Amino acid sequence: MITELNKHEFYTIKHLTDPCNNIEVRAVVNGNSPGWVYVDHRIRPTAALLWIQGQEGFHIIGNEHSESFRIGLEAYMTQYIEPRLQELGVNWVEISGETDSWADTIQEIFTTRDISSDIQHVFTLKGNSDACEYIEDKIMIRRIDENLLNSRRLDNHSFLEEKINRFWNSIDTFLPVGFGYIVEHNNNVLSACLSSFVDKETHAIDIETLEGYKRNKYGTAVARAFIDECKQRGISPYWDCSPENMGSISVARSLGLTPCFDYKIFWYECRTIMPKTT
Repeated sequence: MITELNKHEFYTIKHLTDPCNNIEVRAVVNGNSPGWVYVDHRIRPTAALLWIQGQEGFHIIGNEHSESFRIGLEAYMTQYIEPRLQELGVNWVEISGETDSWADTIQEIFTTRDISSDIQHVFTLKGNSDACEYIEDKIMIRRIDENLLNSRRLDNHSFLEEKINRFWNSIDTFLPVGFGYIVEHNNNVLSACLSSFVDKETHAIDIETLEGYKRNKYGTAVARAFIDECKQRGISPYWDCSPENMGSISVARSLGLTPCFDYKIFWYECRTIMPKTT
């Protein structure tokens, strides 16, 4: 029977997440990142479905032959999970599987849905790059730390705070584990790069440059500062992007990152919630 775990029960699926390539699932189970966990059996789980808040997507792990998931997951999604997503303003289900077998099983489970699929690329650091990027005068690259966040001196401080809270349970959770850098100009963040998901010595990277400041190489510059610290501290950076995002792939390669693995994602539209009748 499919059931949702409480946060204090997430440890019961750690044996399922330890071998995962995708760092996001481990970050949720370890308590660094917000998410939901659904399992095929509360006491002895063999398969789990994780909602990863920072990605607004699901990842499914464990035994791809789990009878509870193969028979009951589609109905459970319709009845319980999709209404919950729609309350958050999310109208699409995006789901990926840990293995090729799960990719096949996902297609079998959701045969009644108009399901689409694509491939995601993951890059990691296996080489070095000495290329430099030009940043004009009066543009500062600053490390995100406790002093910067507590000072609240940035005019668009809310942008940075909301970005951290998207991936982390709180600012206090982020500070001792994650790190990042911003491009700052006139007390405004123009671009930010930070640890989005963390498991041990692996840090997933999230970068965002504000509209109006893109194509100025700010994202590359702030990512380079992040990668440099990774090298200094022996951290493994983890860069996840779609094959259509040629700009992201180009930046990853310019930073010395190389392809590590691919995984398949699926998506379909949530079924419309019928209004309650009185």
